[in-house]
Amino acid sequence: MTQRRKLVFFTTADPRTDPGALFRAYHFATVAGSAGLEAEVRLAGAAVSATDPTVFDDSELGSDVRQRVAAGADGPFEVSF
Repeated sequence: MTQRRKLVFFTTADPRTDPGALFRAYHFATVAGSAGLEAEVRLAGAAVSATDPTVFDDSELGSDVRQRVAAGADGPFEVSF
């Protein structure tokens, strides 16, 4: 019998001060989901503020994270809080 498991990428980092942690969670969930693996980004604590796109600065990383968060709504993975 084959067991299927879900990859959960968990982050609590505040995206205003550490957007890299959120970027990595969305990046790895996107890669896993695109490869057909069940994946989830789980946001907790201050990371939940990522639901407000205005928390990211206008840097290249901020723009990329905003795009990943928006794409996550229709992405090949689940996002939970």
